Amino acid sequence: MDAHATFITHGSLEEALAGEREKSASYLSLNGAWKFFWAENPDKRARGFEAPSYDCAGWDEIPVPSHWQLQGYDYPQYTNIRYPWSEREPIEPPFAPTVYNPVGSYVRTFAVPEGWAGQPVFISFQGVESAFYVWLNGELVGYSEDTFTPADFDLTPYLIEGENKLAVEVYRWCDGSWLEDQDFWRLSGIFRDVYLYTAPKTHIYDFAVRTGLDDDFQDAELQVKLRLDNYFAQDAGSVTISAELYDADRKPALASPLRIEAAVGTAESREAAGAVRVSRPLKWSAEQPNLYTLVLTLRDAQGEALQFASCKVGFRRFEIAADGLMRINGERVVFKGVNRHEFSCDTGRALSVADMVKDILLMKRHNINAVRTSHYPNHPKWYELCDEYGLYVIDETNLETHGSWQYGDSEENDARSVPASKPEWTANVIDRCNSMLQRDKNHPSIVIWSLGNESWGGDNFVKMHDYLREQDPTRVVHYEGIFHCRKWESASDVESQMYTKPQDIETYATSHPGRPRKPFILCEYSHAMGNSNGNLFKYADLFDRYPVLQGGFIWDWADQAIRTKRPNGKPFLAYGGDFGESPHDGNFSGNGLLFADRTVTPKLLETKACYQNVRFDAADLREGRFTLTNKFLFTDLSAYDLVWRTTASGVPVLEGRTAIQAAPGQSAAVDLSEAYPTRAARGEEYLLTLSVVLREDTAWATTGHEIAFGQFELPLAHEPFLDEQHPQGPVKVRDQGGNLTVEGDRFELRFDTGTGDLVSYLLGGEERLLAAPAPNFWRAHTDNDKGNGLPARSAVWREAGAGRKLRSFGWERTNDGVAVTADFELPTTPVSACAMSYRVHGDGSVDVALTLQPGEGLPEIPEYGVLIAMDAAYDRVSWYGKGPHENYWDRSRGAKVGRYEGLVKEQVTPYLRPQESGNKTEVRSASVANAAGGGLRFEGAPRFEWNASPYLPQELEDYSHHDLLPEPSRTVVRIIGRQMGVGGDDSWGAPTHPEFTLYANRTYFVAFRMKAVE
Repeated sequence: MDAHATFITHGSLEEALAGEREKSASYLSLNGAWKFFWAENPDKRARGFEAPSYDCAGWDEIPVPSHWQLQGYDYPQYTNIRYPWSEREPIEPPFAPTVYNPVGSYVRTFAVPEGWAGQPVFISFQGVESAFYVWLNGELVGYSEDTFTPADFDLTPYLIEGENKLAVEVYRWCDGSWLEDQDFWRLSGIFRDVYLYTAPKTHIYDFAVRTGLDDDFQDAELQVKLRLDNYFAQDAGSVTISAELYDADRKPALASPLRIEAAVGTAESREAAGAVRVSRPLKWSAEQPNLYTLVLTLRDAQGEALQFASCKVGFRRFEIAADGLMRINGERVVFKGVNRHEFSCDTGRALSVADMVKDILLMKRHNINAVRTSHYPNHPKWYELCDEYGLYVIDETNLETHGSWQYGDSEENDARSVPASKPEWTANVIDRCNSMLQRDKNHPSIVIWSLGNESWGGDNFVKMHDYLREQDPTRVVHYEGIFHCRKWESASDVESQMYTKPQDIETYATSHPGRPRKPFILCEYSHAMGNSNGNLFKYADLFDRYPVLQGGFIWDWADQAIRTKRPNGKPFLAYGGDFGESPHDGNFSGNGLLFADRTVTPKLLETKACYQNVRFDAADLREGRFTLTNKFLFTDLSAYDLVWRTTASGVPVLEGRTAIQAAPGQSAAVDLSEAYPTRAARGEEYLLTLSVVLREDTAWATTGHEIAFGQFELPLAHEPFLDEQHPQGPVKVRDQGGNLTVEGDRFELRFDTGTGDLVSYLLGGEERLLAAPAPNFWRAHTDNDKGNGLPARSAVWREAGAGRKLRSFGWERTNDGVAVTADFELPTTPVSACAMSYRVHGDGSVDVALTLQPGEGLPEIPEYGVLIAMDAAYDRVSWYGKGPHENYWDRSRGAKVGRYEGLVKEQVTPYLRPQESGNKTEVRSASVANAAGGGLRFEGAPRFEWNASPYLPQELEDYSHHDLLPEPSRTVVRIIGRQMGVGGDDSWGAPTHPEFTLYANRTYFVAFRMKAVE
């Protein structure tokens, strides 16, 4: 059947207003248990199973919707670019594999509801991967491919009284699979809803709604276009369609309903249209997603209601304006977006509505205002939720052919690339974009149509673009592929790029005289693989600075990993290769702002801060005057409260709440002098944290939810943590037998004079050290490090600290203790020098300093600091610094300075592949303790970075999955002068930005105080 909008026939106005498809008498779900038979290729499939006489009673059962790979058949396969059958059979389009191309045979029965008698009956398959045949009662109904848009069939001619046998034969791969080479898990089966539906003999088959706002963005014209079908070719007659608009309170919103009259005859279908003026409707935007309900009532010539149909309507105008910028209702929009694959670690692409709602809520709560449906049309419910909650959507055609071309290819010399300009593919790709367009055309959330992803260029993309613009001039058309194929520039209305570095997008914004010809977006950027998303703030700042840079979509929303079990029953998250499949691309699917189980990562919290819509500035920090700038487009800051809190070295001392007001794009001056203590205590650091929070509940968060924050250090005098004031106490020193022992009241430190190491630190007879403090210049490599070659390039630093050789050791008495210095040679080529110094005071505290002098010409240093191993019983941490989640030199905008505590094991972030995690920046002090409170305390001089983990950096690199990490046997503390940033412009070559890189062309120094506590 022809593609059409998603709607159902309702039996009454009230039912149409509610719009609940599942409660309509015209709808019958076929979800549930189906009989199932699996074969590894077409030759072994169940031939003839569609016949009414074929007995399937002995077959297994499988749930619909689901993927058969997640029900015990076949295997999931994750590949990024390569076609999944490339190692088994020749790669030659358009041929599908035959040696291994599994086939799933599905069977179920149904009876047509009695109330449908005399009406046509249709079936809708909302998503089947990748191609399928349908039989009813042994008769071939049809065939379909295009995995991600509906396939509807007319069952009426094949129905029988009583029980009907429905048979479906699904192929894992087909010729259409050449156009479905997305970067995702390759799965199969009936994975979206299947349902029957009916309509009156004369019925509305399809309808399109447009809501054109005038140039003042005040009034609108509601346009309705319908297709009417006269199914059984009845005698000619006339019908009337009335269109009424209802507001959120279900009150009529039109002065009078729109009335459309049409004649229906024996022709298969007729079109009708009408329009009506709407005075000052509430507008739709991601900030204020105001919706109306349009109800269409079809009546016959006698005035009898034959059919009710409805959809949500949003009044909005999205366009590329005369100034060359994309605007929503007249305002320049910035897409603060993410790419989102439909994926659950438990059910794959067979998502529940609850899964979708959870995603929507998380996006809204983290300041995300836009989503790209990478790289195919999503479940229809997703768009309803985006309409309702407010997200701008790039709806993407189900088209990716990444494995058929390479960068630098040209159409003339690569016969394999598809679809390119090849005429044999034209109808296919036009059909795919049309199926998306017709299904989704009435959703206000969709502002851009996308022609697909990473499919190179060619005339076919220009034809797709022109088709979409002709059918729907109200939306913009996007295609990134023109970046590689400028010959087909006209295929995209916007300049869309992937993973362009900040300096290069700034060049785009500044290198054109006047304004660049097309508005710019990053359809993919800030690759969130593993510990990533450094430098995200740079992009956000550029989007604010240059109007032509209109935002981007982070890759991507959630890790794609499948929850499964080890042979011993232990659950774990599997990635490419874990099912024995080949080819595969390992953990490259682990690039989400969420973990695969939908828990939040620190990367999402950084995204929230970079995407926030309020900017905080100190107009006069000494006098307590601040400025809040409103970056919303349509929302006044009066919708929020400003909550403030003043802390003294992390302890709250003053707090308050005040109303604020600033129109969109404007600033508000705020006097917060009351947040300043009247008297500053000696030695305290005063910080003021400002939070903008929801004043009232919304659909996506409750009162008090923080949407933006800023933090300021108040200019009140305080002293550094390390000063020269120490309690005096008697200290004894013994230098004998290769040991230097320093003793005081209840404490004892022992140095090995042969190695230069502090090998023991006792307090009250209890040992604090499991191993000597050691220089450390390594972190467990991240996915980004691996992608840019850091582990090999900087390998010289991996064991440099452990391989140190003592060059000299000395000590001397001080006025209150002992000073010890050990000079080392590091095994680098050329040799590097390192010194560790200790100053033991009479109260048992120790000032520790590390100095590194890298050899000339050495590669960058992952980090520099001191590593201390303690017994695993010291499993509790607390710190005063940035937190509570991990943060890094280039990813700390989303963290606040405060006092935090937790368990050591909780500081390991469970990335798909173990890697560096758990770091904290701007730490003033930190402690590691056991259950009784005894342990070590560290204080900065004035600050350091801090990491506490059960694992050595090198140990983390030895494990492929988080669940394989051993039970903690120690606590590893790293007091770090600086760790290089995590980077994240991409994960396959982009280095950490220079200002966040530790180059080996200078001396590095870090100092801190260490004290054993009881």
